[in-house]
Amino acid sequence: MVNAAQRGRPGALSALRHRDFAFFWWAALISNAANWMQQFTVPFLMFDMTGSNTWVGAAAFTMLIPAVFLAPVAGVVADRFARQKVMVITLAVSTVACAGFAALQMTAQLTPWRIIGLNLVMGVALGIQASSWLALVPLLVPSSSLLSAIRLNSAQFTASRAIGPLTGAGLLALVGPGSVFVTNAVTYGLLMVVIATMRPRRLAPPAGQRIRAFLAAGVAYVRRRSSLRQAILTGFVMAYFGGALLHLAAGLASEDYGVGETGLAGLITAAGVGSVIGSALIIGYGDRFDRSALARLGLALYASASLLAVATTSYPVGLTGYFLSGVAHVCIAISLNSAVQSQVAEEMRGRTMSLYVMGIFGGWPTGALVGGWLGDHLGLRLVFGINGIVLALYLVSVIVRWEGLRALDSNVDTMDRAPRDQLGTPGSTA
Repeated sequence: MVNAAQRGRPGALSALRHRDFAFFWWAALISNAANWMQQFTVPFLMFDMTGSNTWVGAAAFTMLIPAVFLAPVAGVVADRFARQKVMVITLAVSTVACAGFAALQMTAQLTPWRIIGLNLVMGVALGIQASSWLALVPLLVPSSSLLSAIRLNSAQFTASRAIGPLTGAGLLALVGPGSVFVTNAVTYGLLMVVIATMRPRRLAPPAGQRIRAFLAAGVAYVRRRSSLRQAILTGFVMAYFGGALLHLAAGLASEDYGVGETGLAGLITAAGVGSVIGSALIIGYGDRFDRSALARLGLALYASASLLAVATTSYPVGLTGYFLSGVAHVCIAISLNSAVQSQVAEEMRGRTMSLYVMGIFGGWPTGALVGGWLGDHLGLRLVFGINGIVLALYLVSVIVRWEGLRALDSNVDTMDRAPRDQLGTPGSTA
């Protein structure tokens, strides 16, 4: 039975009624799909050039590790400067880097070290951009549509994981990798134009404060809130032990399943399809479940996915494992993101999101680099098996130590003395 509060709740798609968010959402979906095309193409090229999982992991590492070191600075930038302008500048840098990839590939001058260098440039841009992106979304909609915007922003990213690799495999086979890089550059430009023409809600400029003190205030804000610390650590664990499935899929497809680029695209697309289905279910029915329950489900599915993907050398079984990993990723990512965005004070949003991003971007590259190196020495199947066991043990630990992540269920700043009925209920999920 639907109560009055539920009847008054905005629809799951209410954020799309706002022009700026709608244009941003569609442009981001197209751009992220093209970026996933490139994320599929680069590991394939790297493995084809070197035959080494270590090189593949190094490429992912250099693309993602700058975000770890730049996250504190990026959070300060997001809170002190116009997030819209930060986005435009960083997208321009990414566009130029993609054009560089295309030019080098088309002139047969793209080498492993040049891939590393261009990935590093894109990683720096991404590291500065990520916090501003997440902090910009709430400024495009009224507060009544905030949760809708958060979910839809996560959904477009996960949907792009299904669209991008499959499209990238087609372009790679029919036209060549240069077309993938050109497409990514063009869609970055499209997103840049859309963001430049938006009119986000204006924020009052922060009071004058030294950068070090400004950053320290953000760190102290997060340290005082158990729910934020839990979200950051869980994001790191998900990225490190679960993300390796995607970043090292090229080696698994070649060495264990014996499939080529089409088979690799199938694995990544299976994860993307799982993410899309998971996103649709959470957007449609997520209000019936606590965020903590979805996060626990995601951890259980990620552990199962890692173990299933390497249980045999059967490609269909591998596809099933990758599909489950997509569902798992979206269950955890949307739960964590919506919890952080719902609980943080606006003046602290950029710095808080930067620490959250640092946890995730710290896990992805280190998991890929270490996993790739271990995969060359021990085999990827053993590495992914260990990752699955660690994820299962982490799930047990959060149930015992943190009451199953119940702190994620609140929709208010957890340092506030809010009335009990404002805290987490089945209606407050991601």
